[in-house]
Amino acid sequence: MRKSYKSPYLKTLVIPDYVMLGCGTIGCQLLEREPRFTVVDVEGETLTEKGITVVTGDPADSDVLRMAGIEKAGVVVILDVGLTVLDRVRELNSEAFVIVVEKGKSGSEGKSEKYQKADVVVPSDTCIVDECLHQIQHYEKMKRKEDLERVLTSGKKMAIIMHDNPDPDCISSALSLKLIAETMGVSSELFYGGQIGYAENKVLVEILKLELISPEGEPDFSQYDLTAFVDHSPWDYTSIAKEVNPDIVIDHHILPEYKGRFVDVREDAGSTSTILVEYLQLFGVDVDSKLATGLFYGLLVDTDSFRRGISEGDIEALRSLKGRMDTELLSWIERAGLSRVVGRSREDADFLDVLGEAVKNVQVKGNVAFSCVGKVKYRDAVSNSADFLLKMEKVDVVVVYGVIKDSVHISARSWDEELHVGKLLREAFRGLGKAGGHPLSGGATILLEKLQGNYGEEIVERILQVIGYS
Repeated sequence: MRKSYKSPYLKTLVIPDYVMLGCGTIGCQLLEREPRFTVVDVEGETLTEKGITVVTGDPADSDVLRMAGIEKAGVVVILDVGLTVLDRVRELNSEAFVIVVEKGKSGSEGKSEKYQKADVVVPSDTCIVDECLHQIQHYEKMKRKEDLERVLTSGKKMAIIMHDNPDPDCISSALSLKLIAETMGVSSELFYGGQIGYAENKVLVEILKLELISPEGEPDFSQYDLTAFVDHSPWDYTSIAKEVNPDIVIDHHILPEYKGRFVDVREDAGSTSTILVEYLQLFGVDVDSKLATGLFYGLLVDTDSFRRGISEGDIEALRSLKGRMDTELLSWIERAGLSRVVGRSREDADFLDVLGEAVKNVQVKGNVAFSCVGKVKYRDAVSNSADFLLKMEKVDVVVVYGVIKDSVHISARSWDEELHVGKLLREAFRGLGKAGGHPLSGGATILLEKLQGNYGEEIVERILQVIGYS
Protein backbone atom coordinates (compact mmCIF):
# COMPACT_ATOMS: atom_id res chain seq x y z
CA MET A 1 0.00 0.00 0.00
CA ARG A 2 1.40 3.40 -0.97
CA LYS A 3 1.41 6.13 1.65
CA SER A 4 -1.04 9.01 1.87
CA TYR A 5 0.00 12.43 3.13
CA LYS A 6 -2.25 14.99 4.81
CA SER A 7 -0.91 18.52 4.55
CA PRO A 8 -1.48 19.71 8.17
CA TYR A 9 0.95 17.10 9.49
CA LEU A 10 3.47 16.88 6.69
CA LYS A 11 7.06 17.99 7.30
CA THR A 12 8.92 16.52 4.33
CA LEU A 13 7.92 14.48 1.29
CA VAL A 14 9.93 12.60 -1.32
CA ILE A 15 9.70 14.78 -4.40
CA PRO A 16 7.78 13.04 -7.18
CA ASP A 17 8.32 13.44 -10.92
CA TYR A 18 4.60 13.55 -11.72
CA VAL A 19 1.92 15.58 -9.98
CA MET A 20 -1.82 15.57 -10.70
CA LEU A 21 -3.93 18.47 -9.45
CA GLY A 22 -7.53 17.48 -9.01
CA CYS A 23 -8.73 14.01 -9.83
CA GLY A 24 -12.32 12.84 -10.45
CA THR A 25 -13.23 10.13 -12.93
CA ILE A 26 -10.68 11.20 -15.55
CA GLY A 27 -7.90 11.29 -12.96
CA CYS A 28 -8.73 7.79 -11.71
CA GLN A 29 -8.64 6.46 -15.27
CA LEU A 30 -5.29 8.14 -15.86
CA LEU A 31 -3.89 6.68 -12.63
CA GLU A 32 -4.86 3.17 -13.72
CA ARG A 33 -2.54 3.50 -16.72
CA GLU A 34 0.14 5.73 -15.19
CA PRO A 35 0.50 5.18 -11.43
CA ARG A 36 3.53 7.46 -10.92
CA PHE A 37 1.41 10.50 -10.09
CA THR A 38 1.19 12.10 -6.68
CA VAL A 39 -2.32 13.55 -6.47
CA VAL A 40 -3.33 16.83 -4.79
CA ASP A 41 -7.06 16.89 -4.16
CA VAL A 42 -9.51 18.09 -1.51
CA GLU A 43 -11.05 14.59 -1.53
CA GLY A 44 -7.71 12.92 -0.96
CA GLU A 45 -8.91 10.57 1.76
CA THR A 46 -11.12 8.75 -0.73
CA LEU A 47 -8.13 8.16 -3.00
CA THR A 48 -6.02 6.93 -0.10
CA GLU A 49 -8.22 3.87 0.20
CA LYS A 50 -7.20 2.93 -3.35
CA GLY A 51 -3.49 2.99 -2.48
CA ILE A 52 -2.72 6.24 -4.32
CA THR A 53 -0.05 8.67 -3.11
CA VAL A 54 -2.04 11.72 -2.05
CA VAL A 55 -1.60 15.16 -0.53
CA THR A 56 -5.00 16.18 0.79
CA GLY A 57 -5.66 19.87 0.32
CA ASP A 58 -6.58 22.70 -2.03
CA PRO A 59 -4.55 22.56 -5.28
CA ALA A 60 -4.65 26.38 -5.39
CA ASP A 61 -2.80 26.61 -2.05
CA SER A 62 0.92 27.25 -2.58
CA ASP A 63 1.87 25.52 0.67
CA VAL A 64 -0.02 22.39 -0.34
CA LEU A 65 1.67 22.43 -3.75
CA ARG A 66 5.07 22.69 -2.10
CA MET A 67 4.25 19.69 0.08
CA ALA A 68 3.46 17.74 -3.09
CA GLY A 69 6.92 18.59 -4.48
CA ILE A 70 5.60 20.84 -7.23
CA GLU A 71 8.84 22.85 -7.38
CA LYS A 72 10.77 19.82 -8.65
CA ALA A 73 8.03 18.07 -10.61
CA GLY A 74 8.79 17.21 -14.21
CA VAL A 75 5.17 16.75 -15.34
CA VAL A 76 2.04 18.40 -13.95
CA VAL A 77 -1.50 17.53 -15.09
CA ILE A 78 -4.24 19.99 -14.07
CA LEU A 79 -7.74 18.52 -14.09
CA ASP A 80 -10.71 20.88 -13.85
CA VAL A 81 -9.50 22.93 -10.87
CA GLY A 82 -9.44 26.42 -12.36
CA LEU A 83 -7.08 28.97 -13.84
CA THR A 84 -5.71 30.06 -10.46
CA VAL A 85 -4.02 26.68 -10.04
CA LEU A 86 -2.07 27.12 -13.30
CA ASP A 87 -0.79 30.50 -12.08
CA ARG A 88 0.29 28.97 -8.76
CA VAL A 89 2.11 26.14 -10.53
CA ARG A 90 4.02 28.51 -12.79
CA GLU A 91 4.97 30.72 -9.86
CA LEU A 92 6.58 27.72 -8.18
CA ASN A 93 7.89 25.83 -11.21
CA SER A 94 8.61 27.48 -14.55
CA GLU A 95 10.25 24.38 -16.07
CA ALA A 96 7.62 21.67 -15.60
CA PHE A 97 5.71 20.26 -18.56
CA VAL A 98 2.14 21.34 -17.77
CA ILE A 99 -0.98 19.76 -19.26
CA VAL A 100 -4.35 21.38 -18.66
CA VAL A 101 -7.66 19.67 -19.38
CA GLU A 102 -10.06 22.48 -20.32
CA LYS A 103 -13.68 21.66 -19.63
CA GLY A 104 -16.04 22.39 -22.49
CA LYS A 105 -13.17 23.01 -24.88
CA SER A 106 -13.50 21.94 -28.50
CA GLY A 107 -10.57 20.21 -30.16
CA SER A 108 -10.53 22.54 -33.16
CA GLU A 109 -10.32 25.83 -31.30
CA GLY A 110 -6.63 25.77 -30.37
CA LYS A 111 -5.13 26.86 -27.06
CA SER A 112 -7.10 29.74 -25.55
CA GLU A 113 -5.25 32.84 -24.41
CA LYS A 114 -6.01 32.30 -20.73
CA TYR A 115 -4.08 29.03 -20.75
CA GLN A 116 -0.93 30.34 -22.47
CA LYS A 117 1.14 29.36 -19.43
CA ALA A 118 0.38 25.69 -20.09
CA ASP A 119 2.46 23.62 -22.50
CA VAL A 120 -0.55 21.63 -23.74
CA VAL A 121 -4.30 22.10 -23.41
CA VAL A 122 -6.32 18.93 -23.87
CA PRO A 123 -9.93 19.56 -24.93
CA SER A 124 -12.49 17.71 -22.84
CA ASP A 125 -14.22 16.37 -25.94
CA THR A 126 -11.18 14.26 -26.90
CA CYS A 127 -10.05 10.89 -25.52
CA ILE A 128 -8.55 12.73 -22.56
CA VAL A 129 -6.57 9.92 -20.95
CA ASP A 130 -5.04 8.75 -24.23
CA GLU A 131 -4.12 12.30 -25.21
CA CYS A 132 -2.58 13.07 -21.81
CA LEU A 133 -0.46 9.91 -21.93
CA HIS A 134 0.57 10.66 -25.51
CA GLN A 135 1.68 14.16 -24.57
CA ILE A 136 3.59 12.91 -21.52
CA GLN A 137 5.39 10.22 -23.52
CA HIS A 138 6.33 12.72 -26.22
CA TYR A 139 7.65 15.14 -23.60
CA GLU A 140 9.71 12.38 -21.95
CA LYS A 141 11.25 11.32 -25.26
CA MET A 142 12.24 14.87 -26.19
CA LYS A 143 13.61 15.51 -22.70
CA ARG A 144 15.77 12.38 -22.87
CA LYS A 145 17.00 13.40 -26.33
CA GLU A 146 17.95 16.87 -25.12
CA ASP A 147 19.71 15.47 -22.05
CA LEU A 148 21.72 12.93 -24.07
CA GLU A 149 22.62 15.53 -26.69
CA ARG A 150 23.82 17.90 -23.97
CA VAL A 151 26.22 15.30 -22.61
CA LEU A 152 27.45 14.10 -26.01
CA THR A 153 28.22 17.60 -27.26
CA SER A 154 30.41 18.25 -24.22
CA GLY A 155 33.22 16.11 -25.66
CA LYS A 156 34.88 14.95 -28.86
CA LYS A 157 36.10 11.45 -28.03
CA MET A 158 34.13 8.72 -26.26
CA ALA A 159 34.87 5.21 -24.96
CA ILE A 160 31.83 2.95 -25.20
CA ILE A 161 32.33 0.10 -22.73
CA MET A 162 30.34 -3.07 -23.28
CA HIS A 163 30.01 -5.84 -20.70
CA ASP A 164 32.72 -8.48 -20.67
CA ASN A 165 30.99 -11.01 -22.93
CA PRO A 166 28.95 -8.84 -25.32
CA ASP A 167 25.87 -10.43 -26.83
CA PRO A 168 23.83 -9.27 -29.87
CA ASP A 169 21.85 -6.77 -27.80
CA CYS A 170 25.00 -5.20 -26.36
CA ILE A 171 26.90 -5.19 -29.68
CA SER A 172 24.09 -3.61 -31.71
CA SER A 173 23.31 -1.07 -29.00
CA ALA A 174 26.94 0.01 -28.70
CA LEU A 175 27.17 0.58 -32.45
CA SER A 176 23.92 2.57 -32.36
CA LEU A 177 25.30 4.92 -29.68
CA LYS A 178 28.48 5.31 -31.71
CA LEU A 179 26.45 6.36 -34.80
CA ILE A 180 24.36 8.81 -32.76
CA ALA A 181 27.52 10.39 -31.33
CA GLU A 182 28.99 10.75 -34.82
CA THR A 183 26.12 13.04 -35.80
CA MET A 184 27.45 15.48 -33.18
CA GLY A 185 31.09 15.19 -34.20
CA VAL A 186 32.01 12.74 -31.44
CA SER A 187 34.25 9.79 -32.35
CA SER A 188 33.93 6.58 -30.35
CA GLU A 189 35.84 3.38 -29.69
CA LEU A 190 34.16 0.19 -28.46
CA PHE A 191 35.68 -1.82 -25.59
CA TYR A 192 34.98 -5.15 -23.90
CA GLY A 193 36.91 -7.06 -21.28
CA GLY A 194 36.14 -10.72 -21.81
CA GLN A 195 35.60 -12.78 -24.94
CA ILE A 196 33.08 -12.92 -27.75
CA GLY A 197 32.58 -16.62 -27.27
CA TYR A 198 29.41 -17.61 -29.12
CA ALA A 199 29.35 -18.14 -32.87
CA GLU A 200 26.32 -15.91 -33.50
CA ASN A 201 28.01 -13.03 -31.67
CA LYS A 202 31.13 -13.39 -33.80
CA VAL A 203 29.04 -13.48 -36.96
CA LEU A 204 27.21 -10.31 -35.92
CA VAL A 205 30.50 -8.47 -35.30
CA GLU A 206 31.63 -9.58 -38.75
CA ILE A 207 28.39 -8.45 -40.40
CA LEU A 208 28.50 -5.03 -38.75
CA LYS A 209 32.24 -4.72 -39.55
CA LEU A 210 33.02 -3.59 -36.03
CA GLU A 211 36.44 -2.87 -34.62
CA LEU A 212 36.23 -3.89 -30.97
CA ILE A 213 39.03 -3.37 -28.46
CA SER A 214 39.71 -6.08 -25.88
CA PRO A 215 42.62 -4.77 -23.80
CA GLU A 216 44.71 -6.70 -21.32
CA GLY A 217 44.11 -5.20 -17.89
CA GLU A 218 42.29 -1.93 -17.31
CA PRO A 219 43.09 0.73 -19.93
CA ASP A 220 43.52 4.43 -19.23
CA PHE A 221 40.10 5.87 -20.03
CA SER A 222 41.17 9.34 -18.86
CA GLN A 223 42.28 10.09 -22.43
CA TYR A 224 38.60 10.11 -23.45
CA ASP A 225 36.30 13.09 -22.93
CA LEU A 226 33.34 10.77 -22.33
CA THR A 227 32.75 7.21 -21.18
CA ALA A 228 29.57 5.19 -21.66
CA PHE A 229 28.28 1.87 -20.31
CA VAL A 230 25.89 0.13 -22.72
CA ASP A 231 23.70 -2.88 -21.78
CA HIS A 232 25.14 -2.95 -18.25
CA SER A 233 25.34 -0.58 -15.32
CA PRO A 234 26.89 -2.26 -12.26
CA TRP A 235 30.68 -2.53 -12.29
CA ASP A 236 30.30 -6.30 -11.73
CA TYR A 237 29.74 -6.73 -15.46
CA THR A 238 33.01 -5.19 -16.63
CA SER A 239 36.56 -6.19 -15.69
CA ILE A 240 38.21 -3.28 -17.54
CA ALA A 241 36.34 -0.29 -16.10
CA LYS A 242 36.15 -0.89 -12.36
CA GLU A 243 37.42 2.61 -11.64
CA VAL A 244 35.26 4.40 -14.23
CA ASN A 245 32.30 6.59 -13.28
CA PRO A 246 30.58 6.64 -16.68
CA ASP A 247 29.10 9.82 -18.10
CA ILE A 248 26.43 7.86 -19.97
CA VAL A 249 24.57 4.68 -18.96
CA ILE A 250 21.97 3.07 -21.23
CA ASP A 251 20.63 -0.28 -20.04
CA HIS A 252 17.52 -2.34 -19.31
CA HIS A 253 18.71 -4.25 -16.26
CA ILE A 254 19.58 -2.68 -12.91
CA LEU A 255 19.67 0.97 -11.88
CA PRO A 256 23.24 1.88 -10.92
CA GLU A 257 24.23 3.07 -7.48
CA TYR A 258 26.33 5.86 -8.98
CA LYS A 259 24.97 8.94 -10.74
CA GLY A 260 26.09 9.38 -14.33
CA ARG A 261 25.54 12.61 -16.18
CA PHE A 262 22.99 10.79 -18.34
CA VAL A 263 21.35 7.58 -17.11
CA ASP A 264 18.54 5.85 -19.00
CA VAL A 265 17.84 2.46 -17.43
CA ARG A 266 14.40 1.04 -18.25
CA GLU A 267 13.78 -2.23 -16.47
CA ASP A 268 10.47 -2.68 -18.30
CA ALA A 269 12.21 -2.75 -21.70
CA GLY A 270 12.89 -6.18 -23.16
CA SER A 271 16.31 -5.14 -24.47
CA THR A 272 18.74 -2.24 -24.65
CA SER A 273 18.24 -2.38 -28.44
CA THR A 274 14.67 -1.18 -27.81
CA ILE A 275 15.98 1.98 -26.14
CA LEU A 276 18.58 2.65 -28.82
CA VAL A 277 16.02 2.26 -31.62
CA GLU A 278 14.12 5.13 -30.00
CA TYR A 279 17.23 7.32 -29.88
CA LEU A 280 18.17 6.50 -33.48
CA GLN A 281 14.73 7.74 -34.52
CA LEU A 282 14.88 10.86 -32.32
CA PHE A 283 18.27 11.86 -33.69
CA GLY A 284 17.30 11.05 -37.28
CA VAL A 285 20.09 8.50 -37.78
CA ASP A 286 19.70 6.34 -40.87
CA VAL A 287 19.61 2.65 -39.91
CA ASP A 288 20.84 0.31 -42.64
CA SER A 289 19.66 -3.27 -43.05
CA LYS A 290 22.67 -4.73 -41.20
CA LEU A 291 22.20 -2.65 -38.06
CA ALA A 292 18.41 -3.14 -38.20
CA THR A 293 18.99 -6.91 -38.33
CA GLY A 294 21.40 -6.73 -35.40
CA LEU A 295 18.99 -4.69 -33.29
CA PHE A 296 16.12 -7.03 -34.13
CA TYR A 297 18.22 -10.06 -33.20
CA GLY A 298 19.26 -8.38 -29.96
CA LEU A 299 15.61 -7.84 -29.07
CA LEU A 300 14.76 -11.38 -30.20
CA VAL A 301 17.43 -13.00 -27.99
CA ASP A 302 16.86 -10.88 -24.88
CA THR A 303 13.11 -11.55 -24.91
CA ASP A 304 13.57 -15.27 -25.64
CA SER A 305 11.86 -14.88 -29.02
CA PHE A 306 9.22 -12.60 -27.44
CA ARG A 307 8.12 -15.27 -24.96
CA ARG A 308 9.08 -13.08 -22.01
CA GLY A 309 7.00 -10.07 -21.17
CA ILE A 310 7.55 -7.28 -23.69
CA SER A 311 6.73 -3.59 -23.31
CA GLU A 312 5.01 -1.11 -25.59
CA GLY A 313 8.46 0.23 -26.38
CA ASP A 314 9.54 -3.22 -27.60
CA ILE A 315 6.52 -3.35 -29.89
CA GLU A 316 7.30 0.12 -31.27
CA ALA A 317 10.89 -0.94 -31.91
CA LEU A 318 9.70 -4.03 -33.77
CA ARG A 319 7.45 -1.89 -35.98
CA SER A 320 10.38 0.37 -36.79
CA LEU A 321 12.77 -2.48 -37.60
CA LYS A 322 10.32 -4.72 -39.45
CA GLY A 323 10.72 -3.19 -42.91
CA ARG A 324 14.47 -2.54 -42.62
CA MET A 325 15.97 -5.85 -41.51
CA ASP A 326 17.54 -8.39 -43.87
CA THR A 327 15.96 -11.81 -43.41
CA GLU A 328 18.89 -13.59 -45.09
CA LEU A 329 21.35 -12.01 -42.66
CA LEU A 330 19.05 -12.93 -39.78
CA SER A 331 19.02 -16.56 -40.93
CA TRP A 332 22.82 -16.53 -41.18
CA ILE A 333 23.13 -15.31 -37.59
CA GLU A 334 20.53 -17.79 -36.32
CA ARG A 335 22.25 -20.71 -38.10
CA ALA A 336 25.49 -19.74 -36.39
CA GLY A 337 23.66 -19.91 -33.06
CA LEU A 338 22.21 -23.29 -33.95
CA SER A 339 25.66 -24.62 -34.82
CA ARG A 340 26.78 -24.50 -31.20
CA VAL A 341 23.90 -26.76 -30.22
CA VAL A 342 24.91 -29.48 -32.71
CA GLY A 343 28.66 -28.75 -32.84
CA ARG A 344 31.37 -28.32 -30.23
CA SER A 345 33.83 -25.58 -31.12
CA ARG A 346 36.44 -24.50 -28.60
CA GLU A 347 34.52 -21.29 -27.88
CA ASP A 348 31.17 -22.99 -27.38
CA ALA A 349 32.41 -25.87 -25.25
CA ASP A 350 31.77 -24.01 -22.01
CA PHE A 351 28.10 -23.54 -22.82
CA LEU A 352 27.60 -27.24 -23.62
CA ASP A 353 29.48 -28.30 -20.50
CA VAL A 354 27.48 -25.93 -18.32
CA LEU A 355 24.20 -27.01 -19.90
CA GLY A 356 25.08 -30.64 -19.20
CA GLU A 357 25.81 -29.82 -15.56
CA ALA A 358 22.59 -27.83 -15.29
CA VAL A 359 20.47 -30.73 -16.55
CA LYS A 360 22.32 -33.28 -14.41
CA ASN A 361 22.15 -31.29 -11.17
CA VAL A 362 18.52 -30.12 -11.17
CA GLN A 363 16.77 -30.23 -7.81
CA VAL A 364 13.08 -29.31 -7.62
CA LYS A 365 11.70 -27.78 -4.45
CA GLY A 366 8.02 -26.94 -4.64
CA ASN A 367 7.55 -25.09 -7.92
CA VAL A 368 11.19 -23.99 -8.19
CA ALA A 369 13.99 -25.85 -9.99
CA PHE A 370 17.54 -25.14 -8.78
CA SER A 371 20.77 -26.21 -10.45
CA CYS A 372 24.40 -25.60 -9.46
CA VAL A 373 26.77 -25.75 -12.46
CA GLY A 374 30.06 -25.27 -10.57
CA LYS A 375 32.85 -23.23 -12.12
CA VAL A 376 32.16 -21.59 -15.50
CA LYS A 377 34.04 -19.36 -17.92
CA TYR A 378 31.19 -17.29 -19.33
CA ARG A 379 28.29 -15.68 -17.48
CA ASP A 380 26.08 -16.19 -20.55
CA ALA A 381 26.41 -19.95 -20.18
CA VAL A 382 24.58 -19.71 -16.85
CA SER A 383 21.71 -17.58 -18.19
CA ASN A 384 21.33 -19.66 -21.36
CA SER A 385 21.15 -22.82 -19.27
CA ALA A 386 18.38 -21.25 -17.20
CA ASP A 387 16.47 -20.49 -20.42
CA PHE A 388 16.83 -24.12 -21.49
CA LEU A 389 15.75 -25.60 -18.15
CA LEU A 390 12.63 -23.43 -18.00
CA LYS A 391 11.45 -25.03 -21.22
CA MET A 392 12.32 -28.51 -19.99
CA GLU A 393 11.14 -28.54 -16.37
CA LYS A 394 7.46 -28.35 -15.37
CA VAL A 395 7.98 -25.61 -12.78
CA ASP A 396 7.18 -21.91 -12.39
CA VAL A 397 10.74 -20.76 -11.65
CA VAL A 398 14.22 -21.94 -12.64
CA VAL A 399 17.38 -20.79 -10.83
CA VAL A 400 20.84 -21.68 -12.17
CA TYR A 401 24.03 -20.57 -10.44
CA GLY A 402 27.74 -20.95 -11.14
CA VAL A 403 31.08 -19.54 -9.98
CA ILE A 404 33.37 -17.26 -11.96
CA LYS A 405 36.58 -16.40 -10.08
CA ASP A 406 35.53 -15.08 -6.65
CA SER A 407 31.81 -14.55 -7.34
CA VAL A 408 28.72 -16.66 -7.80
CA HIS A 409 26.49 -15.69 -10.73
CA ILE A 410 22.79 -16.48 -10.51
CA SER A 411 20.24 -16.48 -13.34
CA ALA A 412 16.53 -16.98 -12.75
CA ARG A 413 13.68 -17.47 -15.22
CA SER A 414 9.93 -17.81 -14.78
CA TRP A 415 6.63 -18.14 -16.60
CA ASP A 416 4.79 -16.20 -13.89
CA GLU A 417 4.86 -12.41 -14.45
CA GLU A 418 3.16 -11.73 -11.11
CA LEU A 419 6.11 -13.27 -9.27
CA HIS A 420 8.56 -10.69 -10.77
CA VAL A 421 11.89 -12.48 -10.78
CA GLY A 422 13.92 -9.26 -10.62
CA LYS A 423 12.26 -8.14 -7.40
CA LEU A 424 12.53 -11.66 -6.01
CA LEU A 425 16.32 -11.68 -6.47
CA ARG A 426 16.72 -8.17 -5.09
CA GLU A 427 14.90 -9.14 -1.93
CA ALA A 428 16.67 -12.49 -1.57
CA PHE A 429 20.17 -10.98 -1.85
CA ARG A 430 19.61 -7.49 -0.47
CA GLY A 431 22.87 -6.08 0.89
CA LEU A 432 25.01 -8.91 -0.48
CA GLY A 433 25.66 -7.82 -4.08
CA LYS A 434 24.03 -6.82 -7.34
CA ALA A 435 20.61 -8.30 -8.08
CA GLY A 436 17.57 -7.39 -10.18
CA GLY A 437 15.89 -7.85 -13.52
CA HIS A 438 12.48 -8.09 -15.11
CA PRO A 439 9.20 -9.88 -14.26
CA LEU A 440 10.22 -13.07 -16.10
CA SER A 441 14.03 -12.96 -15.94
CA GLY A 442 16.71 -11.72 -13.59
CA GLY A 443 20.23 -12.17 -12.34
CA ALA A 444 22.49 -11.62 -9.38
CA THR A 445 26.23 -11.47 -8.70
CA ILE A 446 27.40 -12.15 -5.16
CA LEU A 447 30.95 -12.39 -3.79
CA LEU A 448 31.47 -15.88 -2.40
CA GLU A 449 32.85 -14.43 0.82
CA LYS A 450 29.43 -12.83 1.46
CA LEU A 451 27.73 -16.24 1.53
CA GLN A 452 28.18 -18.32 4.66
CA GLY A 453 29.08 -22.02 4.57
CA ASN A 454 27.65 -23.89 1.60
CA TYR A 455 26.81 -21.13 -0.89
CA GLY A 456 24.38 -23.35 -2.80
CA GLU A 457 22.31 -24.10 0.28
CA GLU A 458 22.17 -20.42 1.19
CA ILE A 459 21.07 -19.41 -2.31
CA VAL A 460 18.25 -21.98 -2.25
CA GLU A 461 17.19 -21.01 1.26
CA ARG A 462 17.12 -17.28 0.55
CA ILE A 463 15.05 -17.64 -2.62
CA LEU A 464 12.56 -20.04 -1.10
CA GLN A 465 12.19 -17.80 1.93
CA VAL A 466 11.20 -14.83 -0.23
CA ILE A 467 8.78 -16.94 -2.28
CA GLY A 468 7.26 -18.21 0.96
CA TYR A 469 7.89 -21.92 0.37
CA SER A 470 9.25 -24.12 3.18
